[in-house]
Amino acid sequence: MRFKSTLSLIPILLPLIVIAAAPPRVAAQVDEKEKAEKEVAGRQELEKKTIGLLDETIGAAWSLKLPENRSYVLTKAADLMWPHDEKRARGLFWEALNSLNLPVYRALDETNARDPNKSAKPAPADGPTKEQLQDVNRYYATVETRHEFLRKVAQRDPQLALDMMRATRQPPPSQTPGAVQAANDSDLEQEIAYAAAANDPKRALQVTRESMARGLTFQILNLLNQVAQKDQDTGAKLAGEIIAKLDTENFNTSPYAPYIAIQLLEWSRTDGAVLTASLSANSSFTRLKLDDGQKQDLVDLLTNAALNITKPQTLLQNIRFVMPEIEQYAPDRAAKLKVRLTEMNPTLSQPQRDWNDFNAMFENATPEEMIKAANKVAGAQRAAMLYRAAVKAVAHGEGDRYRELINSQVESEDEKKTALDSLNTEQMYYDLSQGKTDDLEKLLPLIRAREQRAMAMTQLAIMLEKKGQHDEAVTLLDEARALVKVDLTNEKESNALLAVMLGYSLVDSPKAFAMIEPIIDRTNEDVSKLVLLDKIAKSGAIKNGEIIMNQQRIPIDYAMLQYSPGVAALGKADFDRTKALADRFQRNELRIVARLLLAQAILRHLEQTHSPSN
Repeated sequence: MRFKSTLSLIPILLPLIVIAAAPPRVAAQVDEKEKAEKEVAGRQELEKKTIGLLDETIGAAWSLKLPENRSYVLTKAADLMWPHDEKRARGLFWEALNSLNLPVYRALDETNARDPNKSAKPAPADGPTKEQLQDVNRYYATVETRHEFLRKVAQRDPQLALDMMRATRQPPPSQTPGAVQAANDSDLEQEIAYAAAANDPKRALQVTRESMARGLTFQILNLLNQVAQKDQDTGAKLAGEIIAKLDTENFNTSPYAPYIAIQLLEWSRTDGAVLTASLSANSSFTRLKLDDGQKQDLVDLLTNAALNITKPQTLLQNIRFVMPEIEQYAPDRAAKLKVRLTEMNPTLSQPQRDWNDFNAMFENATPEEMIKAANKVAGAQRAAMLYRAAVKAVAHGEGDRYRELINSQVESEDEKKTALDSLNTEQMYYDLSQGKTDDLEKLLPLIRAREQRAMAMTQLAIMLEKKGQHDEAVTLLDEARALVKVDLTNEKESNALLAVMLGYSLVDSPKAFAMIEPIIDRTNEDVSKLVLLDKIAKSGAIKNGEIIMNQQRIPIDYAMLQYSPGVAALGKADFDRTKALADRFQRNELRIVARLLLAQAILRHLEQTHSPSN
């Protein structure tokens, strides 16, 4: 639908408006001392202007019709203001909370607060009414919104988040037959308490002991990771407490103990021991300092459970992720476990057996063996296997060999194209990360999708510009520009245009400006028409005549996270021009969010690059 595709451009256009005002290229060398002084003065002036812009945005937030939009702007503004004026930021957080118009349920006593259903009125015997169902839907929507807001506050001040949580306990909906039990704040309260404890090692140990006295949860791992990132020694001590608790758990009945034990072993590995296969897809962790005795204890707990419990299927499925540790600390049990795994394999479904077989051979398989294994399965599983094979082939420098095998051994043309696309994408990111401009240039003709090829050409142009090859970079960007459609209709094309714009902004800024201005003007026209159309064909993106800022179909935060460094550099180069371009949007809510995102990009950049020497 044209309406949906046009609104989807909003998260693309907002970063673009600040990419257009790029810094001019400066060839002359500047005296280092004079340059440093100018940088300090420039930083101070930029911060002053940006705080002023943030002030204007905060004032403009009250012109927004939707409470959720006001809260969105004020919450972001509070977070940005925090390092500069904490007192005012606290007030903004409270204003953002009040803007949500959350019902405050002060009638609950402490007992009912722990069990909200005690005060709920029963539904009629013949089932819930329409009004009751609406109450339930509103209740859970409110709970989700409130929890999301409190988590953002907790990132700055966990205690403030706890105070806000306790001040806004939600009234439960009318009880309906078969309805899910009314949510309470116990999990969120524990999550926020962990966030507070992560900054205080002594408090972290106390909170961990109190929490484990009530039982193990996955939150223990989150706290451990946060503590270890700040202090590895305290993290090791905390891990020791968790291991002691695991020793008292029944691995046959506990849903958490086996997972936690496996995760501790994985997090304690040195780089050389890390497997491609892992129970956790989260790679954002700090290595734990566990001694051999602690690792031995974890291995004993896991192997005893896997060899002795009556139905160890789930544990056996996951224990393979720590087989290197088992082979090191319990080699005799490793052999028995492999027998159990072999015995269990026939009891699994065919897809599970296929995955087990593939994982077993993946570490040592050649590209040819990987393709043969993939040819034995079907559908999405085959595509996933070919993707994993592409990742490994590139990492081991066997991309060309793997490409030949795909062309000769994959029969389906569609699957062949998909496999080659995966290989080209992985090779592209690898060449970019290694700065291999020659290899990336050779890869360009092999990239089938024009949007992907345009993005690769843009990245190569930026690399060439950094090496002083300006003319070559401009030529490459002009070729990439020809691959990108002006009339955007989907996310791939939008991302490709944004990539080319970012490239021009760093290499040839006048072309970037010339590209974006007419797109904003055309978007203003389209959005005006579509807001009127929404009165007939409801899209869900507009409420009371105003575009909803914080919604999944318009992932503004994600777009800014991806392109914020470029936005910050360009706003720094010409602040007034960039602000004027942001104000080119005719819709009030789009102007406000554009200003907000410009302030966010610059202030985040200043936070990250600030040091005493500056």
